[in-house]
Amino acid sequence: MRKRLKISVAHFDNSALIKTYSKTLIGRCMNPEEQEMKALFTNLLKIWKLEERVTRTDLGFGKFQFDFKTEEELEAVLMQQPFHFDYWMLALARWQPKQSKSFPSEIMFWIRVIGVPLEFRTVPTFESIGGALGRVVAVDVKHNRVQVVIDAFKDLCLETTVDFKGGEFYDGEEAAVSLRYEKLFGYCKLCASLCHKEELCPLDEKNSELSPERRRELREGNGAWSDGTKHEE
Repeated sequence: MRKRLKISVAHFDNSALIKTYSKTLIGRCMNPEEQEMKALFTNLLKIWKLEERVTRTDLGFGKFQFDFKTEEELEAVLMQQPFHFDYWMLALARWQPKQSKSFPSEIMFWIRVIGVPLEFRTVPTFESIGGALGRVVAVDVKHNRVQVVIDAFKDLCLETTVDFKGGEFYDGEEAAVSLRYEKLFGYCKLCASLCHKEELCPLDEKNSELSPERRRELREGNGAWSDGTKHEE
């Protein structure tokens, strides 16, 4: 195996540089082969009415950077989650140091839970269901919903069973429930991945000849490379 070149950077004070990212969001196209970056920049900023207020940078591999002028504008954008473009989802998060290779990978959804018996429709029930899917943010019992932050690289859970371990009229049986993700766009109907189309699913026998590297790219949403060009307003 060819030996890799290793490069070391001398220590320097980057505290001032880090402060410049205090109003920065990092985004990821979950299916970059289907999502065109230049169009994304143009259309998202128009939707947010921030065309002249945000500096954007293509980071390559389907990732991008938005630098905001004010904290209020950044927070207003995050309140609009989840995001999608070209019928596929986007992950968007505030920049943070020492980020993992998969960052950003979280998407926040309101998930409607269908099939919970009336006698068990309580906050703890929806918290338990949401907690099994990701990090619970809020519960809306009236509309049978739970708001959850999920790992977008994991396949969606669209149906499951729930075992109610107590309460009046509990008979020890499991209830089948369906999960409906609000504002969900683009996922594989075979494996429920957010990262590829059904025709490219590794579970499809037609794709059995794909290389392990290509299978990993499709699973992780790294199927495209961009030139890293910076665009400024």
